[in-house]
Amino acid sequence: MMLAVKEINTAKTRAMDLMCWGKRKLFAAPNNSRKVRCTVIISALAAGIYVYALHQMANTISPNPMVLWNDNDTRRIVSRDKKCAEPTWNQVQDPFPALKLDAPCRFFDRIRLLNAALIQMRLQLVNKEWMSKDTRNHSGDNKINIVGAAKDNYLHQLANFSQVTIVTLPWYEQIQQSHKTQRWSSCNDTSNLVIQDYYQWTADENLCKLIRTPGMTNHGYDVIYNRTCTTEVNRTIQKQSLNVLALNAKPTDRSKSAEPGYPLHYYNTLPQNTLHFHIIRDGIVTPNSVVYSGNLKLVQLGCRYRLFLNSGGKHVNVSKFPQYEEIFPISQYWGYGFFHNMVENIPRLAPFIEFLRRNPQIKILVKERGRLTREILNILGLSQNEMISGVCRAKFIYLPRSVMCGFAGVQETQIASSLYHNYIKLNLSPEKRNKVILIRRSGFRSFKYHALIEKAVKNATLDYKLDFVVFKDNPLPSFRETMRMFYAAVLVVAPHGAGLSNVIFSQPGTFVIEGVCRPPRANLCYLRLSHILGHHWHGLLSGDGCEWEVNVAAETIMLTVRQHLQIITNNGSLK
Repeated sequence: MMLAVKEINTAKTRAMDLMCWGKRKLFAAPNNSRKVRCTVIISALAAGIYVYALHQMANTISPNPMVLWNDNDTRRIVSRDKKCAEPTWNQVQDPFPALKLDAPCRFFDRIRLLNAALIQMRLQLVNKEWMSKDTRNHSGDNKINIVGAAKDNYLHQLANFSQVTIVTLPWYEQIQQSHKTQRWSSCNDTSNLVIQDYYQWTADENLCKLIRTPGMTNHGYDVIYNRTCTTEVNRTIQKQSLNVLALNAKPTDRSKSAEPGYPLHYYNTLPQNTLHFHIIRDGIVTPNSVVYSGNLKLVQLGCRYRLFLNSGGKHVNVSKFPQYEEIFPISQYWGYGFFHNMVENIPRLAPFIEFLRRNPQIKILVKERGRLTREILNILGLSQNEMISGVCRAKFIYLPRSVMCGFAGVQETQIASSLYHNYIKLNLSPEKRNKVILIRRSGFRSFKYHALIEKAVKNATLDYKLDFVVFKDNPLPSFRETMRMFYAAVLVVAPHGAGLSNVIFSQPGTFVIEGVCRPPRANLCYLRLSHILGHHWHGLLSGDGCEWEVNVAAETIMLTVRQHLQIITNNGSLK
């Protein structure tokens, strides 16, 4: 029988209260008091009873931690998908020590099973360590070992630290061993991705030249996109597989952007894991998700990665930091900004929503505790989990993998988008999908010829009998109205800027036209976001560097918009 998490937490709390009561009586009364001795004995016995009860509860839930429990939820998932074999929860040593969930099912069923497994694993950890109220050494070792997540052997290095438990959801290859010559395609991969169909992104000739030429951009987009770019807009029509490189690529070191490319396996080898997750005992976490625990400093791959990798490795006066029992960090550098919060921070929650819902006592470490972040957590069903910020200590740190800087994570982003879509359909009365949205920025990096562009886009929209909408940032629509608006979009036109983050609410197959900044400010983060969400993206390079305005001619945008509206009309993209 599955026991409620609430009952176990209650048992723990009552046991602790009894022991604390006994201690207070002991120190408050005279020495050698028989009454005090009896009180202490009674409280200890009572606490022991609750400890035993807690132990029995945990054993009832999962008598063998290496085999996934056999409850009704698991049976329902397995029976619903005929291809889903009985899942197992295994301790593996190769290629590194980790707990691995083998669950050959559809993707969302694998996520549900992963959450259920983490819920049980947490109960076992709580049962094992709940009596220890003293936090162990956080970062007092003389020698600190720094582990950086940019390295390909990062998980192998991390597995050497006893205070870290690595949990993996391995990449499930549906191709049988006897058919290994068959090439992997996302179009029929329902086990590792939410979205199966993707589209060729395109750009104008000037932007393609930047992508094809080594060393032309600070972010090494020539390496990231394998120096490949097409100007043929009609090539975006046909569905295609997600490229393996999109699953393996990482932002490149600026000093190495002119190198030939990534190692060969980035281009032809699927990742080992669909997702991974860390449980770290007794540590300090910074607002940038840098973790210190004993002799370990773990730096995740986010914005300003090298800065944090090379900064000091030891904390002093750790007692000044607030201490919590359990935290779930999602905060990363620049998380105050809308794009970085929506695309890098919040999606880290997405695969683990059920784990957090079932454990409302776990606090979520965010970059900022503002109204918008709270509203997003409410939409995701996490209204009971307290938000915290700043440097803090914790007995248990549940650390999801990071999202790279300006480089949306595939699975995390797709799950987050799917959760938003479900919320919109259930709660926001979605409109007909027939909107062309033009984003108007009121500050810097607006379209230089916005008035002319607005008139041209509006006329084109009306000619194709669609609804034209201007999304303004001053005043900004409510968050829920923004979700509803972008969910109904068939085409979004915008200068480079945070408003394009809202395409995470758009349905797969939405067309996106972006005015892209020239170097040194060239940034293709919305190409990556749009592509992995199954959108059609087209880039138009600005004539200037975007310090103040995005300089794309109104006539260029008009012709591009009409070309895309024709594709939408001819190919039935208004469903």
